Amino acid sequence: MNGQMKRYKESLAKMPEPILLSQCPKIKLDLRGLMEYAKEKGVRVIELTEKEKAAFIRE
Repeated sequence: MNGQMKRYKESLAKMPEPILLSQCPKIKLDLRGLMEYAKEKGVRVIELTEKEKAAFIRE
């Protein structure tokens, strides 16, 4: 095994366990509405405030 493969296997060993989809909280996001809202404001979605983004999340 060469050094690159060894570093790869070591990095895999350090990775946390993956999170299963069934473990994620059940929320719904109106992505289309969020994108349209950002477009109307003339900004990118990432530039919206957390409060503005939260308006499009339904649990």
